[in-house]
Amino acid sequence: MNCTDARFALAANPGDDDAALAAHLDGCAACARYAAEMADLDRRVLGALRVDVPASARAATTTDVAAATDPAASNRAALPATRPRRRPVRSPLLALAASLAGVAVLVALLGIAFPRETLAAALVEHMSHEPHAWEASTPMPASAIAYALSRTGVRLAGDLSDVTYAHTCWFRGRGVPHLVVRSAAGPVTIMVLPHESVARRVPFDEGGYRGVLVPAARGSIAVLVRDATDVDVDGSAARAAAAIRYLD
Repeated sequence: MNCTDARFALAANPGDDDAALAAHLDGCAACARYAAEMADLDRRVLGALRVDVPASARAATTTDVAAATDPAASNRAALPATRPRRRPVRSPLLALAASLAGVAVLVALLGIAFPRETLAAALVEHMSHEPHAWEASTPMPASAIAYALSRTGVRLAGDLSDVTYAHTCWFRGRGVPHLVVRSAAGPVTIMVLPHESVARRVPFDEGGYRGVLVPAARGSIAVLVRDATDVDVDGSAARAAAAIRYLD
């Protein structure tokens, strides 16, 4: 099991006890930290959704059930000597306020799990996890590229030749396509980000990388190169946008 598969499994079920996943976590410190973070988030979400029921409400429910299952109990409750039971008033506004409060707590917890640092900074940081991607030099066959991208909702249908690396990467809580294309001036990293939108072209230069984020048919496309590489990042972004197709 690789890191991408492990993080997909953990995102779906933080308590997954699959043997292959456990073996991967034993040997991968980064994924082990991610597993701990997801387990902590799971506990917080469960805590936020837990609602304490007042004793009076529990008693009212018990009485209603008894009346439904025992007609005699209902008749006894109707006798004049019995003090009428006052039902608790359930305010729709109070229920709505409680629901909104729960949503606010969940949003805050998700913000803790996936901090919204600048997108460019997140991309540069992501590069440090896959340094080997830059070293690939042999173009991959189209079938291998299609398989690597099969779970991301994306395929290549245009002229994006000399792809030397294709992988589904875990980025800001989602699996996204990560490609490296060989050019005459050096390797170019392309990341397709359907869930990260930008309003306009965003150039960046930080952490030893320069690149550009451009709007796409869905979300955005990022192109990164090393500082010393003389690559036309805008041209690379345009070629990537023309080659990418979304499956649904």
